[in-house]
Order: sequence, then C-alpha cells, then structure tokens
Amino acid sequence: MPRRPTQNARIPEELKARLEAWRIGNDLVAAAELVETAIVEGREKEAERAARTLVREESEATPLVKKQAALLLGRLDPDASNQTGIEIGPLRQHVYRYPEDALSWVDLALGYVTHGEKDKAKRAMTVALQLAPADRHVLRSAARMHLHLDDPEQAHDVLRRNAATKFDPWLVAGEIALSSAAGRKPQFFKVGIDMVEDGGFQPLHVSELASAIGTVHLRDGNRRARKLFRKSLVNPTGNSLAQAEWANPHLGGELVTSRQIDRVIDSGEARAFHAYWQGDFDGVIKVCEQWMLEEPFASKPYAVSSSTALTIGDFDLGLRLAQRGLELEPESLLFRNHFAYALIEKGEYPRAAQILRQALIKKQTDDLPADYLAATASMLSMRLGEIDDGIAGYKAVIATFKRQGSKNLEASAAAYLALEAARAGSASASEFIKQAEDLAKDLRYVPDCKVVLQRAKRWQAAVEHRLRVTRGE
Repeated sequence: MPRRPTQNARIPEELKARLEAWRIGNDLVAAAELVETAIVEGREKEAERAARTLVREESEATPLVKKQAALLLGRLDPDASNQTGIEIGPLRQHVYRYPEDALSWVDLALGYVTHGEKDKAKRAMTVALQLAPADRHVLRSAARMHLHLDDPEQAHDVLRRNAATKFDPWLVAGEIALSSAAGRKPQFFKVGIDMVEDGGFQPLHVSELASAIGTVHLRDGNRRARKLFRKSLVNPTGNSLAQAEWANPHLGGELVTSRQIDRVIDSGEARAFHAYWQGDFDGVIKVCEQWMLEEPFASKPYAVSSSTALTIGDFDLGLRLAQRGLELEPESLLFRNHFAYALIEKGEYPRAAQILRQALIKKQTDDLPADYLAATASMLSMRLGEIDDGIAGYKAVIATFKRQGSKNLEASAAAYLALEAARAGSASASEFIKQAEDLAKDLRYVPDCKVVLQRAKRWQAAVEHRLRVTRGE
C-alpha cells in the first residue's frame, strides 16, 4: 500500500479550533465537525476518539454522521468501517432535538431524497443553508442534491453565488464541475488553476480541483489534462478516483491502480469503472452493491449495474435495478430505456412499446441520447418480426455514432445489431457479427462488445442447429 504524503507537523487553525470545541463541549455536533475537518485536512488521527464516540451503538448521531466517522476510522484501519442505512424517523427526531444543527438538516434532506420526497428534501436543505451558509459540507451536499434532482442550474448557483467558494478549493472544484452540467462557463476556473499550481494546499485539498480542471482540458483537447489527473491521484478522494477512471479511455493509458483504489473507502464508483474496463462484469455488479451503500440517494450505481446486468443477460436483475432507478428518478430516460429493454427480453412487448413511445415523445436527451432509445425500439421491431425495419433502425443509429466520431458506441450498437440478427435467424447475421468484430478489434475500452458478440455467436449456433434438426440433418 503506497505511503501517504507526509503531513505538516503544524495543526491547521481550523482543525485546532474544532479540537478545542470537542474537548470543551464533548457533544455530537462538535464531534461531527471535528471528524469532517480532520478528513478534509488529512489529519484523521486527531479525530479518532471523536469518531469512535459517533459510531458507538448507543450514539445518537444520525446515520450519515456515523458513516462519515466510519470513513475516517476506515482510513486509519480498514477493518473499522461499518456501513449504515438511512431511515427518516430517526433523522426527524434528531432534527427535532437539535434544530440548530445544520448537519442534521443535511442528513434529513438526503434521507428524504432517498425516499423520493423531493419537496421535503429541498425544504430541509434550505434550513441547513440558512443555519450554515458558508459550511463546506452543507454547500457541497446542497449542490449535489439539486444535481440529483435534475436541476443542474440550481446546483451550480449554490456554489457560484456563495462568497465562500472562491477561497475553498473543494468548493471551486464543485463549481467548475457543475458549470459543465449546467451548460455554463465556470466562474472560478482561473482561481482554481492558481490554487492547483501555487503549491499552497496539501494534495488531498486539490485532488478534486485538479480532476475538475483536467476534465475541462480533456474536453478541450488540452495536453495538460494527463498531468492534472495524475496530480489529482497523489492523495485522491472517491470522486477524483472515479473521474480518473472515466478519463482512462480518453487518455489511452491506465491512470488508476487497484492499490490506489484500495486506499480510499468511498471508492465505489471508481471500483465499478475499474472492473468494467477489465471486463469483470460480475465484479461490476458486486461493486455497485457497495456503491449503493456509499451513496444511497444516488441513481448512478443503479444505472451502471442495470446496464451491466442487461449486457450479460441477467434480465430479471436488470429489470429490478431499472425499477429501483425509476423510483429514484421517475423521469429518467436512461432507466426507461433499461426497463423497456428488460421487458422486451422477458417477452412483455406491449408494455415495452408503451414505455418507449412515452420516452421518445418526451424528446429529452439530457441523460440519454435519443439514439439509445431508437436502438431499443429497433430491437423491439425485430422481436415482433419486423426484421428489415429493425435492421434499418440499428443501421441508422450506428451511422449517427459514426458521424459523431464515437467509435466505442458505434461498435457497441453494431454488436447489438449482430445479436438481434443472430437471434432472428437473419441470413445477414454472420456479416453483422464480422462487422462488429472489425469495429471493436482495435478498441481497448469496449469490453461489453465482446460479451454481446459471444451471445450473438451462441444464438447463431443455436438457430443453425435448430434448422439442421428441422431439416433432419
């Protein structure tokens, strides 16, 4: 396990103040604030005793505060971590007893998000922001909640309009990342570059900031992207690990090692991507279960795991995961697409057709290009016996990805066409399989193509065997 960067012997002033408050008050709020500051400063040992009081069975700390304390203890001793669930009742009771505890209002807001109660979540988070308008944890949690609730503009505004943002590399990182989601230019991009380059912050503090700036450079074709991603991995967070894993295919080289991932307790998303690039689809699903515990209010682990389940042919699991995703995001086109795909595989064609019609009518492409829906609609056509129409639909999707220069997506769409052609017994199945293989052979980051093409070849062999038996051969 790589050695962590040497810490400054001098205790930062903010951490010193939190330590003093904990020693004097010895209460839950002081303990929670000390744990959060110690994690941010990379001085986990200073808050070990406070963290242990928070994770005790008899502790009245909220579940998310306990989880943060478990994260700190996990960094000191991986065997000490313990995942906790989220229940609304205890969260409400805690807020009632400690109405001025901003962190408890944050926990309550995220608890409401988990249960799909968006308006209550927004009200609870508003209270948290009123109580602690400059608190890093509160601001980041508020921005993340609004992004999850499909309001990237409001998520960006939370950080863009706050006076504390320009002085805090963690908040600047969020502002830069969220500007892209909101379709805006980042307001603090130059401030962020100065923070990363002046060397005045410890590596942990600028990990997500370097990652956010590196992502902007990568999208702009700037060669400095790789250097920034490597800087983000000196002492990474779970978010910066996940972003580096996302960047792997674009930079053409391994950025993240398994040993780096093992150092970070909240690395579910990074682990999922890492397993995916290695073609370990069973591992992806297993890791996503951990990721769901780390981020119980997030829909992304359900998106990744449902897609993976459908890729490997576990349609019951894919259906369940897509349903859970729809509970979290009822308007998501991605989950509607996964849900429709699973229904088609289970032979529920009328219901799948209805879902696809509704999704295509909406014409919202924020979280999913319409081409994916068109591909699934083409799949349905072929299952209904409209082979030529289905093939034409797939070819149109493949042509779109080719025009966009999306080689990975072009190869994946070709693989799914080959699978459906083989399943339908099309005379062109062999041709489509070869075309997909040719598209994928020089691509390093399309492990799903190999799995889908294996399924296509099995279907082709089964159909050919059935025909020989029918002919009495």
